[in-house]
Amino acid sequence: MNNRRHCLRTFAALGAVHALPVWAQGDFPQRPIRMLVPFSAGGSPDLMARLIAVQLGRQLGQGVVIDNRVGANGIIAGEAIAKAAPDGYNLLVTTGSHAINPSIYRKLPYDTVQDFTPVSLFSVAPALTLVVNPAFPARTFAEFLALARKPDGKVSFGSPGTGNTLHLAGELLNATAGTHMLHVPYKGAAPALNAVLSGEVSACFLSTTAATLAVRSGQVRPLAVTSAQRIAAFPDVPTMAESGVPGMDYNGGWVGLFAPGKTPRPIIERLSQEINKAMQTPEVRDKMISWDSAPVTGTPDEFARFFQAEMEKFARIVKLANVPMQ
Repeated sequence: MNNRRHCLRTFAALGAVHALPVWAQGDFPQRPIRMLVPFSAGGSPDLMARLIAVQLGRQLGQGVVIDNRVGANGIIAGEAIAKAAPDGYNLLVTTGSHAINPSIYRKLPYDTVQDFTPVSLFSVAPALTLVVNPAFPARTFAEFLALARKPDGKVSFGSPGTGNTLHLAGELLNATAGTHMLHVPYKGAAPALNAVLSGEVSACFLSTTAATLAVRSGQVRPLAVTSAQRIAAFPDVPTMAESGVPGMDYNGGWVGLFAPGKTPRPIIERLSQEINKAMQTPEVRDKMISWDSAPVTGTPDEFARFFQAEMEKFARIVKLANVPMQ
């Protein structure tokens, strides 16, 4: 009888081992991983996602595919990931917009905290840069303020939609500097920049990555940055604080990776470790530094705490800027 019980326990244990999901046996990943990016190709999140995806694919031995799922300030991509299987094969590369949406939209198709698991913070840029078309009449930020303070609605700014970090930067400038810029939403940072190039809007705020590329190519002229100190990418461009708008100490946004809620911890840890490793390679690290977006390494728990603080911060900014709920 004792032998029979021992055999039954052994068979049960073997059955449990065979029943373990693939990730528990250390075989993740076994197929390509898809990273959804809620913004158009060519923007900072997209460029960073593609850079990291190539190196991550090399390390994991599986392809990492970028899927630009544009629209609704990241909500469309967010909903897709919130409803995806929590197996590590569908991930979300997003920005501060994900932390802003709960303060902007009355009803979201997901729970921003419960339906996502923070994996890794990629970078936190030091500042946003206000840029204009080279033909725009304001040559300095002071001249821009003088024009934007006129309540005739002739100065406008574009952004990748309503409620993103670039939009809130403009609304915060309106609230703190007494400007009357008209917000014009677009479906991505690249279309917003194109609107500046064509003269459709007066200005836009750009991430340091996008601003560096656009300024170096002569497409736009930088007027000011939103950080407390000048940034390495544009040492000759003044801060808004030193130009008379001290309330505009505003970082340049962040890019980070989320998995669906309830994704097993071993998968989260594996992805985090591999991304930290990828961002320490010279190819990735040097490129990110050249964009003035130095890689940030850390743990999923550290990213979770950072994200919670960002949600609270943007809730305060939305209230200060009196941004209406959608």
